[in-house]
This record gives sequence, structure tokens and C-alpha cells, in this order.
Amino acid sequence: MQLQTYRHSLQHTLDFIRDLDRARNVVDITSKVLQYLSQFGVEHLVASAIPKPGANRREQLGHVLLSQWPEEWTSRYTARHYVACDPTIQRMMTDPEPFAWNELDQQVRDNAQGRRVLDEAAEFNLKEGFALSLRTLDDHVVGFSAGGRHFEMGPDMQGMLTLIATYAIGRAIMVTQETSSNQPIMLSAREREALQWAAEGKNDWEIGEVMSISEHGADKHMRAARMKLGASNRTQAVAEAIRRGLIA
Repeated sequence: MQLQTYRHSLQHTLDFIRDLDRARNVVDITSKVLQYLSQFGVEHLVASAIPKPGANRREQLGHVLLSQWPEEWTSRYTARHYVACDPTIQRMMTDPEPFAWNELDQQVRDNAQGRRVLDEAAEFNLKEGFALSLRTLDDHVVGFSAGGRHFEMGPDMQGMLTLIATYAIGRAIMVTQETSSNQPIMLSAREREALQWAAEGKNDWEIGEVMSISEHGADKHMRAARMKLGASNRTQAVAEAIRRGLIA
């Protein structure tokens, strides 16, 4: 019975990898990974090269590969530079093995800043999950984190989750390189400006104010930019625009 279960799980994983091979953009990759991991309670995920200490907001966003993370949390996280005190990042930098977020409780027992990051993340339903990291051939550390309100990961699942995350990151890097070398994307001046302000952390209402247009107008420019960049949310749109040099 155990052998049958193992074979079924292995076949399911191989089918997922083949399905991921057919993905042609980061939106598809993110969607497929989320769909697969939802059986464990995952609602959100992010994969990003870990920026150097002192990296500004745009540098942080420019490292993002996959993102289906709460937008408000992303904005707060980058604005307050939580990357410098995030215990998840600290653990990923020193230990590539997958770990559950609740394992960080001991790490932040005497770390008020780290405790605050975890508590504030929980406000956005990022309460339970897992994370891992891998080092690329050019010596960058890429972190993968996924979770939601509830998450279940048995010890026997760690290898499978590592395989899925590693393959998804590799596929995202490949797709990003392929799309960046394709025909240049043409953004209008207003779309580019809206993205510039989004990279500064401004929401649609704030973008509308500084551009002297309505909130609806700002949203229209952002949606047009996301469509041209093949992004499903503003974090991915800003990351892709930065990588392509469309915004500074």
C-alpha cells in the first residue's frame, strides 16, 4: 500500500513538473504552483532573490521572480525595510532546508523586531507556511516562501516541496530571461509614470493625486501596464518593468 501511495505521489509530482514546463510566463507558473500547493493550505507565495543589506524599495522589488503576495503587506514590508530584520530571510540565508514558519518562534523569542514582522504578516492571513532557499550558479540566494491561514506539512513532504519550489524558481528564471530578450515592450508615458509611482509604494488613489488624474484613471494605466508586461499584479509588473529598464 505504501509503495502504491509513493508511486501515485511521484506520478502526481512528475505530471506537475511537465505541466510547469508548458508555462510560458510567470503568471502561469505562479498560478500552477499555487493550485498545486493549495492542498496544503497555501494561499500566497513569493519567490525572490534575496537583496543585499541596505537595498532600497526598487532594488527589493526588482529581485522578485514570482509573487502572489498581499499587495498591502508587500508595500508595508518594503517601505519599512523589513527585509533587514525578517527572521524568515535570516533563516533562509543560513539554512537552505525547508522549514515551517512556526519554527521561527524560538528564533524571535528575544528579537522584538523579528517578532513584529511575523505578527504583522499574520494580519494579512500569512499565519502558517513554509520557506526554503537555494543558491544559483551565479551565487545568488533565492528564497521561496508560501503559506496562508492554515498550513500542513508532514516531514515526508519536505522533499517534494523542495523539488516543486526549486523547479518553479528555475522555470521562472528561464522564462524571465526569455521574455526579457524578446521584442521590447512599449509603454505609454502615463503608464510608465504610473509604474514609477507604484514602485515608490503609492496606491491608485495616491498615484492619481500626483498625476492629477482620478483614481480610476490611475487604475486604468496600471491595468494597461500589467497587461503589456504579462503581470497579474502590481508587484510583478514593477519587478518586470525594473528588469527591462522601463523604470529607473
